[in-house]
Amino acid sequence: MNICWTELKHAARGIATRPAFSALVIGVLTAGLTCVIFMLAMINGFLLRPLPFAAPEQLLHAGVRNISGDENINPVNNTDLIEMRRYLASSAEIGGVARSTINLSDQDRPQRVNGAFVSTNLFHVLGIAPLLGRDFSGDDEREGAAATAMLSYELWQSRYGGDPQIIGRQVRVNAQPTTVIGVMPQNFSYPSREVIWLAAALTDAAKSDDRAYWVILRRHADATDVALSATLDNWLAQAAQREPERFRGLRAGIEPLAYMAVERSMRAMLRLMLGSVFVVLLLACANAANLLLTRTLSRRQEFALRVALGATRKRLIGHLLAESLLLSLLATVAALLLAQIGIGWQQRMLRAADFGPPLWLRFDLDSTVVLLALGAALLTALASGLLPALRAAAAVASGLREGGRNVAGGSFGRISRMLVIGEVALSCALLISVGTMLRGIVSIDHIDLGIDTGHLLSARIVLPENTYPNAAAQWQLYDKLAEHLRADAGVIDSSLGTALPGTWFNESHAVLPAENTIFGDSVLAQTSYGAVDDHFLAAYGIALQEGRFFDSRDRADGDRTAVVDRRFVERFSSDQPILGRRFRLDPRDPNAAAVTVVGVIGALKLYAPGDQPQPTLLIPLRQGPFRVASIAVRTRGDALAFAPRLDEIMRTIDPDTPVYWTRDYAAVMRSVSFGERIVAQSFGIFGAIALVLAGAGLYGVMAFSVDQRMREIGVRRALGASSPSVLRNLFGRSFVQLGVGLAIGLAGGIPFAHLLSESLHSIPASDATVVSSALGILILAAVLAVTIPARRALRVDPMIALRHD
Repeated sequence: MNICWTELKHAARGIATRPAFSALVIGVLTAGLTCVIFMLAMINGFLLRPLPFAAPEQLLHAGVRNISGDENINPVNNTDLIEMRRYLASSAEIGGVARSTINLSDQDRPQRVNGAFVSTNLFHVLGIAPLLGRDFSGDDEREGAAATAMLSYELWQSRYGGDPQIIGRQVRVNAQPTTVIGVMPQNFSYPSREVIWLAAALTDAAKSDDRAYWVILRRHADATDVALSATLDNWLAQAAQREPERFRGLRAGIEPLAYMAVERSMRAMLRLMLGSVFVVLLLACANAANLLLTRTLSRRQEFALRVALGATRKRLIGHLLAESLLLSLLATVAALLLAQIGIGWQQRMLRAADFGPPLWLRFDLDSTVVLLALGAALLTALASGLLPALRAAAAVASGLREGGRNVAGGSFGRISRMLVIGEVALSCALLISVGTMLRGIVSIDHIDLGIDTGHLLSARIVLPENTYPNAAAQWQLYDKLAEHLRADAGVIDSSLGTALPGTWFNESHAVLPAENTIFGDSVLAQTSYGAVDDHFLAAYGIALQEGRFFDSRDRADGDRTAVVDRRFVERFSSDQPILGRRFRLDPRDPNAAAVTVVGVIGALKLYAPGDQPQPTLLIPLRQGPFRVASIAVRTRGDALAFAPRLDEIMRTIDPDTPVYWTRDYAAVMRSVSFGERIVAQSFGIFGAIALVLAGAGLYGVMAFSVDQRMREIGVRRALGASSPSVLRNLFGRSFVQLGVGLAIGLAGGIPFAHLLSESLHSIPASDATVVSSALGILILAAVLAVTIPARRALRVDPMIALRHD
C-alpha cells in the first residue's frame, strides 16, 4: 500500500511538472469519456433505472404479437381486455390504458391535450396514489356512470392555476361535463406524455368501443412469468376458435413493463450508439497511448537512471500506470461536467418533442452512471497506459540507456504505426456511420411525397363522439369548416381528410373480391389509405392522371368509390385497365365493403418518408364516419401566419373543438423524423470528435516520426536529394499505414452502417457517396498530417539536421 501511495504521489508530481503535455492527454481522454458517459446516462434512463412504481419487478406488459414481423407487443380491444382479466384473475391484477387526445373546453380557450382512457384499477396496478383527491373506483367504469377524470400535476398547474378547489369541479372534456376526482403526483405521466385520464367503460354490460388498450399486469407474488405466458396462450387459443380470422397470424406476448416505454428498435439503436461511442473512446485511448509512448521515449534517461538505482520492472510499470490512472481520473471529472451539459440538452430536446418519452424517464448522472464512469476510467487507464508502460520497461531492460534511435524506429515505431492504423480504421468506420445518418436526414428532407408542400399549413381536429355521433354530423362539420376556410381571402384552397401525406394514414390490405380470400397465415400486401374530401387534389397540388376525382356523385348512401395512385395500379392491376375495377380493403373482414376505382393519380406517399413504398387508395370522406381529420390549408402568404385565423374560424364553428398540431409542412416533416434527427445529431457529434482525434493522432505521430528521422532527412538532402523526393518517401511510408487502416475501416464500417439503417428504417443504407466522402476526409487529414511537419523539417538546414539528436 505504501508503495502504491508513493507511486501515486510521484505520478501526480510528474503530471504537475508537465502541464502542457498532461493537459493534452487529459483533453484527448475527456473527449472519449464524455461521449461514453453521455450514452451511459441515456441507456440508464431508458433501460437500467427501475420504473418509479411500487415493486416494479412484478409489473409486466402483455398483449399479442405478429407471428411474422417485429417483436413489439400490440394492444387489444376492450373485449379482449375483459377476457384477459377473467383468465388471469388468480395470478395477476390486470389494468388497461388506451392512449388518446382529449378536448378541454371549460376555459376561455379550447385545448387539445394528450390523455388516455384507463381501467379504474390502473393506478392501483402501477402502485401510484393521487396527490389530491381519490383514485378511480369500480363505480366509475359502469355503463351510464357520471364521467370522471384524473389530472396530471402539470395540467393542474398550467390550465387551472393549481386551484386547491379543483377536486369535485366539473370541466368540459370532449364537450361533456366531467368531474375531476384527483390530481396525480408531479412528473407522473403514463403511458407516455398524458396529462388527463378518463375512466373507461370496461364491463360486460358496457358497449364495445374502438379503442386499442395496452395491457398492464402486476403478477401475484406466487405467480411466475412462465405460468402467466401459458395462461395467455390458453386465452388466445380460445379467442382464436371464436374469431379465427381476427386472430390469425397472432401469438400471445409478455415482457417487462419497462419495454413498453422503449420499443425494441429503440433499444437496438441505443446499443448501436453505445458501441459507436466506445469506438470514439478507443480512438481517444489510441491517441493517449501514442502520446504516452512518445513521452516515454523522451524520458529514457530518467527510466535508465531509476533502473540503475535498483527499480524493478514491475515498479517501473506501476509508476507509468499510476500516471495513466491519474490522467484518466482527471479526464473523468471533466467528462462528467461536459456530459451533464449534453444530458441537459438532450433532455430539453426530448421534452420539447410532440411524442417524447414519459416524464418519469429521467436522464442524469446518478450513482449508477458515476460508478459506470469510474469503471470506464479504469479501463481507459489500462487501455492507454498499459502498452506504453510494458514497452518502456522492456526497452529499458534491453538497453534504452544506449541512445534510443533504434528504439524509436524499432519496437516503439512499430507500436505507434499499429496504433495509427487502428485510429484510421475506427475513424473510417465511424465516419461511414455518421455519413449514413446525415445522408438519410437529407434524403428525408428532400423526399418527393407526391404533393406541393409550399405555403401549406396543416392541423388536426377530433370531433367528440357525443356531439358528432354519426357520419352525417361529422361530414356537416367538415364541410362547413372547409367552406369557411375557402371563403377567406388568405386561402387558395383547403381540404380535410384522415390522411396527412408523409405522416398520417390508415393501413389495410386490398384485394379483388373475386380472388380467394382464404389466406391462412400468408402476408398480404399492405395498402395505405385515407378518406379525403373533394378538394384534396387542389389543396395538395396533385394532378389527376386518369378518370375523375370525388364530387357530389359520391354520396354517403351511394356506391363506394375510390381513387388509387400509380403504385396501386402497378401492384394490383398492371395487366388491365384499373378504372371500374372493384376492391376490398380488408379481406379478413367478410363485411368489408367493396370500392370501385374511378380515378388514378401519381405516386402518393401517405406513409412516413423512410417506410417501404406502399400502394395508396383514397376514399370519399363523406362516406365516413371519421371523427379524426387533418386539415390542409394552402395559403397565399406565409403558412404559419394563417394559424391564428384558423383557430378563430374553428372557434366560430364549434367552440368545444380545438385545432391542434398547427404547423407548416416543413415542421410536419421535422416532427416525423424527430427520432432520426436526434440520433443523427448525436452521431454527428461523435463523428466530429472522432475526426478531430484521428487527425490529431495522425499529426502527432507523423510529427514525431519526422522529428526522429531528422538526421536521415539531413543526410539525404546533403547527398543531393530534392525536397519533392523526400516528401514522396515520407508520404509513401505514411500511406501504407493509411491504406491498411482504411481497408479495415471499410470492412467494419459498411456492415455497421447497415445495422443502423435496419434499426431506423427511414435511414437508407450507406452508398458510394457516403463511403467515398469518408475516405476523402481521412485522406485529406493524412495529407495535412504528413505535409505540415515535413515542410517544417525541410526548412531546417541540412548541417543542423545532421547534428540533431
